[in-house]
Amino acid sequence: MEHPKQLLRRARAGDQVAQLELAFDYYDTERPKEWRWAVYWWRKAAEQGNADAQNCLGESLRDGEGTRKSLKEAAVWFRRSAEQGDPDAQVSLGYALFYGEGVRRNRSEAEIWYRKAAKQGHSSAQFNLGQMYRLGDGVRQSRNRAIHWYRKAAENGHVDAMHWLGRIYGGQEDYPPNQKEAVKWLKRAAKWGDAQSQCSLGVHYFNGEGVRRNPGQAAQLYRKAAQQGDEWACYLLGLCYAEGDGVKRNKRWARYWWSKAAASGVSEAKKALSQL
Repeated sequence: MEHPKQLLRRARAGDQVAQLELAFDYYDTERPKEWRWAVYWWRKAAEQGNADAQNCLGESLRDGEGTRKSLKEAAVWFRRSAEQGDPDAQVSLGYALFYGEGVRRNRSEAEIWYRKAAKQGHSSAQFNLGQMYRLGDGVRQSRNRAIHWYRKAAENGHVDAMHWLGRIYGGQEDYPPNQKEAVKWLKRAAKWGDAQSQCSLGVHYFNGEGVRRNPGQAAQLYRKAAQQGDEWACYLLGLCYAEGDGVKRNKRWARYWWSKAAASGVSEAKKALSQL
């Protein structure tokens, strides 16, 4: 392992690799006071054309970590890095263009950068394209194309993409339902701890849609989601306790979970509490 003094000496001499490594050393300390030095060395390497450093500098400027926040300057560095082919920077530039953060809003150009990153296998870019096509936001709406990009993102481990595939195949997005396919993707997302997917999967088990009906399994999934703060799961778990579906009937626990749901604004829970 290189001695810190030797690394500093090389960085001061203009070695991009050393500057980048030194920046990461400062950033990895997790001490905000040290992050300004990370930004200092990222800037040194970025000014020499290092794409990784340009992207990292852009992220620091965007998030205001180690430097004053500047969305406009962040977009400049994201573009320089993106033009060199860095997929993370391409996604960040696409996001800035899509929402008009630091640059004039341009969703058509955002799509171009998302596609460049997506072709490199970047799951967030693939997911963002899926969102654009599902909503018809900046592109002509197409659920088939949305599914195409969601599937690519999901196969790359993107949990939100798994969730949306579950929703679409589950018939919640004006698309011909395929309950078995919905269950497949919801199971994957639920395994990663996604609360909404756990709740939706619970509904499938409760109703026997795409899977054998199992109220006990449904209640377990509702509980996992509810413990993460999913308000609809709180309501459904309260229903299970009120009616004795999948769990032993218990009005006290029904009231407990409905109260949590009601506090989050679930009108059905407020009504259920008033009738309990």
